[in-house]
Amino acid sequence: MPFSDLPALESPPPPAGSRRGLRLPVLILVLGGAASFLWGTSYKVSEQQRLRDRALIRATREISLAMATSHLWLEEVLTGDHIDRRQIWGRLDHAHDLALRLLDGGRLPADGIALPPIEDRDQRRRVENLLADIDRLRNLASERLHGLDTGVATGVGTEIDALYDLLFEHALKEAAVLEKELEGRILHDDDRTRRTFLGFLLLWLAIVIVSAIGLWRREVRRLAAEESLRKSEAQLLQAQKMEAVGRLAGGLAHDVNNFVTAITSQCELVQLDAEPGGPLDVRMDLVIGTAQKISGLIRRLLAFSRRQAIQPQVVRLNRVVAGLEAMMRGLIGEDIQLETVLGDEVWPVKIDLSQVEQIVLNLVVNAREASPRGGRIMIETVNFSIDRGLFEGPTVVAPGDYVLLAVSDTGIGIPPELKDQIFEPFFTTKTGTGNGLGLATVYGIVKQAGGHISVYSEVGRGTTFKIYLPRTMEAEPQPAVLAAPSLGRRGSSGRERILLVEDNGELREATGGILAAYGYRVTAVESGEAALEAIDRGVALDLVVSDVVMPGLSGKDVLDRIRERRPDLPVLFMSGYTDNVIFRHGLLTGELDFLEKPFAAARLTAKVREILDRKVVA
Repeated sequence: MPFSDLPALESPPPPAGSRRGLRLPVLILVLGGAASFLWGTSYKVSEQQRLRDRALIRATREISLAMATSHLWLEEVLTGDHIDRRQIWGRLDHAHDLALRLLDGGRLPADGIALPPIEDRDQRRRVENLLADIDRLRNLASERLHGLDTGVATGVGTEIDALYDLLFEHALKEAAVLEKELEGRILHDDDRTRRTFLGFLLLWLAIVIVSAIGLWRREVRRLAAEESLRKSEAQLLQAQKMEAVGRLAGGLAHDVNNFVTAITSQCELVQLDAEPGGPLDVRMDLVIGTAQKISGLIRRLLAFSRRQAIQPQVVRLNRVVAGLEAMMRGLIGEDIQLETVLGDEVWPVKIDLSQVEQIVLNLVVNAREASPRGGRIMIETVNFSIDRGLFEGPTVVAPGDYVLLAVSDTGIGIPPELKDQIFEPFFTTKTGTGNGLGLATVYGIVKQAGGHISVYSEVGRGTTFKIYLPRTMEAEPQPAVLAAPSLGRRGSSGRERILLVEDNGELREATGGILAAYGYRVTAVESGEAALEAIDRGVALDLVVSDVVMPGLSGKDVLDRIRERRPDLPVLFMSGYTDNVIFRHGLLTGELDFLEKPFAAARLTAKVREILDRKVVA
């Protein structure tokens, strides 16, 4: 459908209660605005009063300073120092002028603040007494200076000096008491202002608290919904990453496994004619080993994407860890201490044995790389039951019984900004070494087993990986003693007729060559249609070896058509795919014989011999 044909989207109408929901915040804003206005007005008035009171205090202090300065200069003049007498009169006049302004009101000359007349009766009396003391000090100062000019003793130690000092102390005391009373009035005014608006503020706060509780509950529900959405988005993003890598890995696995199988098969054919242990045999071993490494890399990608073909079985983690202990000590070196703490009666889990070994070894190697200066690695197992969902990072571990496998180290730790990337494929902090698939493989294996993995780390203190694997209630099978299959030598397996169906030319030639080298008579075709034509022509056959995914008819389609024509004809499937296609066709459930690519010549011939021998017995 073109975009122009899509119906136009309309905004949904607001909920019925949305307008009512807005009334409360608007009411809070109005009350808050009114309270702020009244509080601001009151504060401005009280601040102006406070400025006037402080100006009165400064004026009182200036009066005391002026009287003290005039007294000091008078003493210096009487002792013979040359000081301008006009300075003495100027200081006394200044003190007298300030006292008058305190009493009757007026502007202060220093800061220009207009002072109202003092209305308090006691304070007016003190200012009047202070004014009278200043006048008397002026008279006594004049008398002492006149005595100095006429030769009368008016200096230090005389009777008039004692009277002057007594009067000066009385004036300073009056000024100090006045200053203290003014400071008390400032405190009283501040307290009265606070009490005036305290009631209104408490009422407003009560309304705000009640409203805030409602808004808080609404916000809690919204944040919970956002957190749930964020976790879901994180899980979806991780799932999309996994799906993308899985699709890429699945497609690569098919082609790469075909090529690897072709390479190893051709090398094994060469080895059949080569001298055992000779130069050619050794070189072929090197080529086969390199091809197997390529196949191993693909398997690790498939493990991360959870598309690897697995064989789950009941496993005891304590046995796995104990069995790997010697290998792990060899891996980590002598400068790192390995400690295992295995829980008592740890529950069994169902997982592929090789994969759980891969988990342990990968985490131990990762811990070793994080401990370049030595340290300690601890491996713990314990039963772990979860009654409710356990939050671990962006995901939740579902309730149930788990076996917890924890691998801890005392290494350098993981920086917080890298914790979200450590499980991504090809992400590595090592330069020049490492392919970045170790932790990605562990992540994929754990998820494929239905478990969960989390990491806790502190920079400079170490890291702990916790793996939760679901408990299984299945009984542990008893180990069976199986005889090793006889692989035979070239030309000794038999003369049975085999129809090989493989669309890849290189692999068809190599697989056919191996079967022919072991004495089988092989008819090789490139498609399912060609295979059916060969059967319809009446070609004598004992076994069909077919690829699963091919152009045209798939391997499953070929099987269905063969059973219509030859119900007794056995079929061996082989595939480089390990995708869900194989599981949907039931190839790994025991219903049909399956051989996963890449395979060695010995595995191919052993599987073919097993099927043919089974047919003979039947």
